[in-house]
Amino acid sequence: MNKKELVDVLNADIASRNTLTQLDGVVSNITTNLQTATEADVVFYKVHNNEKSIEDFNKRLKGKNPGLIVLNHGAESLVKADNCIFVDAAKFLILQKKVLDIMFPNKGLMKIIGVTGTNGKTTTVNLAMQISTQLGHPAISVGTIGVQDANGALIEDLESTTPSYVEFRKIIHRFQEKYQACFVEVSSHALAQDRIYDIALDAAAWTSFSQDHLDYHKTMEEYFDAKMLIEKKYLKEGKSLVVPSFEKDLYQNILKKNPNAHVKVARTLDERKMMERPLFYHSSYNQSNAEVALQLNSDLWGEDKIDSLSLKNIKTPLGRFSVIEMDNEGMAIVDYAHTPDALINIGEAIKKAFPNHSLTVVFGCGGNRDKTKRPLMGKAVAGFADKVVVTSDNPRDEAPEDIIIDIIAGISTGYEAVVDRKKAILFALEAMKKKEIVLIAGKGHEEYQEIKGVKHPFSDFNIVSQFKRG
Repeated sequence: MNKKELVDVLNADIASRNTLTQLDGVVSNITTNLQTATEADVVFYKVHNNEKSIEDFNKRLKGKNPGLIVLNHGAESLVKADNCIFVDAAKFLILQKKVLDIMFPNKGLMKIIGVTGTNGKTTTVNLAMQISTQLGHPAISVGTIGVQDANGALIEDLESTTPSYVEFRKIIHRFQEKYQACFVEVSSHALAQDRIYDIALDAAAWTSFSQDHLDYHKTMEEYFDAKMLIEKKYLKEGKSLVVPSFEKDLYQNILKKNPNAHVKVARTLDERKMMERPLFYHSSYNQSNAEVALQLNSDLWGEDKIDSLSLKNIKTPLGRFSVIEMDNEGMAIVDYAHTPDALINIGEAIKKAFPNHSLTVVFGCGGNRDKTKRPLMGKAVAGFADKVVVTSDNPRDEAPEDIIIDIIAGISTGYEAVVDRKKAILFALEAMKKKEIVLIAGKGHEEYQEIKGVKHPFSDFNIVSQFKRG
């Protein structure tokens, strides 16, 4: 459509406008990313009445020439640019849907399945996607490690665990003709921000609940209430929210919060007689993830199809209990664990799977995130590790030394502090003795380290590989 036609679609809700130029110019895309916008884009963007927000807007707009910018009413005096229309911010999603229904229609061809939880979302959607595909229903997974199908990455990187409503609708449109199901990670942020909006879920699961994101939600109750929205607001009528059999407290707390909630417990691997389990499934939490993935597929496609599956034929996602064999019967394990609960779970799993090995843990905490969990993570690791090496994760805008100080406040045993993550990993690997495991936690699949707004190339896997090559 051209710009005039697009403005006509939005006209009833336009409060004001700046000068509109090139009204016959073609607008064929919708985005929320001003910094990458072109003449073919309509951009939805909010500008707040503070210096940083205005500065960010001008910096992102510099050198760009979007076809049309939809801004929040009230920002008229803050913005000096052509091709801007101003609407009530509360109507952003409504107007985005109007534009998306024209440019990127959702034909309802794909089943949409949402998975929330403090830990386990990425593994669960990835396993569920593979199971669905093996059952004859080609599927994709959407989340922390991008958009994937059973053959690998379709889109390498998304800007957040759950994409914005605009980006998610575009993903659905792009893949709906080829795939029958989309398993998507649904973060608490996404639930609180209504990023799913009008996309009703054909099935849903809640994998776990423990402390995280209190920088955003402020209290555990607020965090729990955000998670509850997946069943209360987005799950289709008559469908049940799946929780792992291991998470008895979570199941009870959901019903305590809402006695009318539709919630069910996933069948266990033992109940399914899946006794042959590769190393990845020796941990209780990965067993739980597999049980949920299987139950979701059972609810979608029927229980009778599940019996023929074998866990050995399902690949495990990169950076989730990824084992790299080393010399002297040792190994490095790279894992995304970045909460107290996730660290305890993987520590217990390693100790159980390898009782005759010693365990060194290299980990840090992300900057600009929940500070209260830092000492708890230190305490968690000190509770099971034979040796502790505290380092940087993604420090973002914080000084990594300050983050480390917060972590070690929870450690009552000995530890080493090495600020540079590469040096910390090499320090642990070089000190390895016979039958020792080095767990490198926190970043998993990530191929960058975020420092002061810049994502520098960095991979825990690459550091281990370089060390092995000598």
